[in-house]
Amino acid sequence: MTRSRDPRRTGVAAGPGIPGRPGIRRGLRIGLGAAILAALARAATAAPPPAVAAELARLEGHRVELSAGGAPYRIVDVAGEGPPEVGIVERRGRDLWLRPFRGPARRLAGPLAVPRIAGPGYKVWVIGRPGPDGSLVARRLGVLAPPPSR
Repeated sequence: MTRSRDPRRTGVAAGPGIPGRPGIRRGLRIGLGAAILAALARAATAAPPPAVAAELARLEGHRVELSAGGAPYRIVDVAGEGPPEVGIVERRGRDLWLRPFRGPARRLAGPLAVPRIAGPGYKVWVIGRPGPDGSLVARRLGVLAPPPSR
């Protein structure tokens, strides 16, 4: 005597052949797949921390990519001029310097390099050209975050 199988169910995951009931392994695969999709959806829609959300609000209208690890975001383009340099403004003597998160610090030059626009401690993005003395002549500057309160 042979045991009949449900013709709609095939493959290893079909189980021993109980009509109308999927195999255990198939049920586990479906449940695990649903759990992974739900976790990915939560991660994609998770709200960034408040400080990052405030910086992203200041970048409205510019191209920004959110990242999963390391820096929370990357500025891809500002007003069609490409990626800016991002860093913290420092005062060294009478000059303002941009201490980027990557690379050496550069002296800020030009009409935008004044403490009234972005003073020491401010996190800023800067678009400009290299000056003759290696400084960064700022053409555009945007404040991302004020200095941390002390």
